Amino acid sequence: MKRILTLLAVSLVSLSACAQKAPKTIQLLEPSYDEGLTLMQALKERKSSSGFTEQEISLQDLSNILWAAVGVNRPDGKRTSPTGSNRQEIEVYAFFKTGAYYYNAQNHTLELVKEGDWRSLTGRRGADEAYLNLLFFADTDKTTNENPAGGGAATVSYVDVGYVSQNVYLACANAGIGSRARGGWDQQKLIETLGIKPSLVVVLGQTVGYCK
Repeated sequence: MKRILTLLAVSLVSLSACAQKAPKTIQLLEPSYDEGLTLMQALKERKSSSGFTEQEISLQDLSNILWAAVGVNRPDGKRTSPTGSNRQEIEVYAFFKTGAYYYNAQNHTLELVKEGDWRSLTGRRGADEAYLNLLFFADTDKTTNENPAGGGAATVSYVDVGYVSQNVYLACANAGIGSRARGGWDQQKLIETLGIKPSLVVVLGQTVGYCK
């Protein structure tokens, strides 16, 4: 009996450890189009929040938020948020306690980029306290002719990311989840840590989570 209890305890520990391990791919759910607030109600509830917690967001709400950001909403591959000349240069990365993920809009999946807690790299003032932090990168390879002489993102990308951020705000308002756009990241450290191409430039961050 003692041996059985010992084996059971070891099994429970192993299961707990596995639960904390970041999966390589997270298949997101189909967005729930027919639930929640009207557009006008969501606009009324939209606000910037503070005092986030690590309370888990449901897979359905997470799926809705990411799809609202830059998800594919038409058979021709066009997105929920517009971009200049349909360049689709805005890429979304999601930072959880267990790892950093890339949002693959075409497959509607999250793909592991780097295991570990990298939320502190996403912005200042409590970004590492929230369940989720999003970073919106502009792929400057897609806007080469509009890059400023000193490097960085093109002007059009700062406009395009505004649409993305507002979509996230509205999706969060619809779900009763807090959100806040933020700055304060270290571009070079993010490139080095995530191992992504230098042409990806962060133009905005956004924290998502339940509030205290």
